[in-house]
Amino acid sequence: MQVVFGPAVHRIQNSVKTRQDLCGVLTAFVPFALVLGRAFADIAVSIVAIFFLIECIERRQWGWVRKPWVVVALLLWIYGLSRSLFVPHLDGIRTSLFWVRYIVFAASAATWILPQPKWRLWTARSAMAAVLFLSIDSLVQYIFRFDVIGHPLYDGNRLTSVYKTPTDGITIANLYGAAIFWLLARKQVRDASVLAVLCFLAVFLSGDRMGLVLAVAIMLVWLFFLLRGNRKLWLPVAALGVLMFVALLVFAPARIQRQFESTSHIVEHIWHSPYGLAWKSAIDVGEAHPVFGVGIHQFRYVCPDPRYGPLIDPLSGHPRCYTHPHNAYLEWFAETGAVGLAGYVLLVLVMAAGLVRRVWANAGDPLLWGLATMLAMRLAPFYVSTSFFNNWSAIPFWLFFAWAMTYSPTALRRAAA
Repeated sequence: MQVVFGPAVHRIQNSVKTRQDLCGVLTAFVPFALVLGRAFADIAVSIVAIFFLIECIERRQWGWVRKPWVVVALLLWIYGLSRSLFVPHLDGIRTSLFWVRYIVFAASAATWILPQPKWRLWTARSAMAAVLFLSIDSLVQYIFRFDVIGHPLYDGNRLTSVYKTPTDGITIANLYGAAIFWLLARKQVRDASVLAVLCFLAVFLSGDRMGLVLAVAIMLVWLFFLLRGNRKLWLPVAALGVLMFVALLVFAPARIQRQFESTSHIVEHIWHSPYGLAWKSAIDVGEAHPVFGVGIHQFRYVCPDPRYGPLIDPLSGHPRCYTHPHNAYLEWFAETGAVGLAGYVLLVLVMAAGLVRRVWANAGDPLLWGLATMLAMRLAPFYVSTSFFNNWSAIPFWLFFAWAMTYSPTALRRAAA
């Protein structure tokens, strides 16, 4: 281990000479920290946010606060926190208070850390290491039914990798776009191709439906940049795709059934599926509290109220209530009402405008396209998501949004890759 990682650790140690350097190391560490556990990533994000604020106080540099997305995000945070002061459960106040760390972390990464090439490099390497490990570990678990640290399959058939619950697929999908597009931007086509196929296969076998949707979107954009102007690759790529599909039909028929047949069944009976029932409950809760909602993190407590219907759907047998509505827009509506939903929609529009301006100005940059694809999917109204405030999902989103914001919105800046 010392032989493999020693030189890299030594170079990092030599780079850490200031508070900014320490925060650069922590920011770069975030993608791989998600492999070790959400607490490690959350601690790193929190430290960076705190040190960034200290730096701003000492230097009296607050220009980042005037950025449109920061202004809207902070106003939304203030509103959510104000609303949660009137809820009976303290976890709502805690959640409302501390999610500001994501905003500050993203601002620090976008304006203080990731504009430096060395920290973009190490963040990309961290993402590559994370998805490489998770993908290989997931394949090991699929083949041997246990991963490298002894975790069994979840419920006998779902992959988990190092996690206790089946979140490996969506975690890989959240991270691997940055890794493969980084390699592609640096003309490392072979490495990018191997990693892309490995990650996509792991996401498919994980059984995570929304992870697969996100992975497909990323792969389509990646294939566009890979094949653009290189007709010699079209036939090998098509042959590899057919070979992979045939292999999955032969060796993983259960995954084919889950990812296609069961997904089709859910779509056909959407309002009696677990997702549809959660969405309907969120709509019912929001309509009962239309202006201000029930408070952040309070859906789980209010949803079981009998006035919203039986707890078990009589047609499907699925529960009606979950800890969150599995959709960010409905989560904001149910928990913060029309006011909070309007604020969240405004935040999405401001973020989208910033991304569009940068993609337009840097149209030939594959890495920015990869980051923008992941972010666009995550912001889409149809996206089935975990809670907006869940750290393991929120952290990669804010990190890669910050990375995208390092690009110039007016002219091509190749150094951003």
